[in-house]
Amino acid sequence: YYICASVSCQWWRRPSGVAALCLGLLCLLLLAGIIGLFVYYGDIGHQYFTERDKLQKERDIFQKLLVTSLNGCKVFGNSIYYVSTEQNTWEYAGQDCRRRGAQLVIINNQEEQRFLNALNIQTWIGLSDIETEGTWRWVDGTNLTTAYWGGGEPNNLDEGEDCAVIYHDFTDPVKKWNDTPCTRKLNWICEKVID
Repeated sequence: YYICASVSCQWWRRPSGVAALCLGLLCLLLLAGIIGLFVYYGDIGHQYFTERDKLQKERDIFQKLLVTSLNGCKVFGNSIYYVSTEQNTWEYAGQDCRRRGAQLVIINNQEEQRFLNALNIQTWIGLSDIETEGTWRWVDGTNLTTAYWGGGEPNNLDEGEDCAVIYHDFTDPVKKWNDTPCTRKLNWICEKVID
């Protein structure tokens, strides 16, 4: 006590000294809090990435199981395709696809068209002009933008050819579509997109 009896040693008794002491303690508490938050959120971030990786592996396993459990199905890109073994009308084909949680195939690009052509079977696809003659729409309601019609098609021969089919009698290796009456009985392809 006697050593610090001088005025210079009693800084903590002045208001500015108390404020400096409080400010220093607050800075230490703030620093401790920031360090604690970094540790806490760093751990949460690590847990997040670990869980994400685990879920991605599980998703991949389930997708492989799904594909192997879908007997007779084909996989291409992000889609699973079911090719029917029976023949029926376009309307029935669409209903069957919906029962399977899918839809009649919508062909989005040339690679998909080539894949389906390689199946070498005449099949319904999800394209028709039933609502308005000459306005071809996919079963999801989108308008046809890229087409793979065979030579001279669609021609609405004898009127009433309102549904599209992959038809293999055309010589072009890609352009295989034909319009035909929706009441014909043909095989069909259902498509389920995997997200």
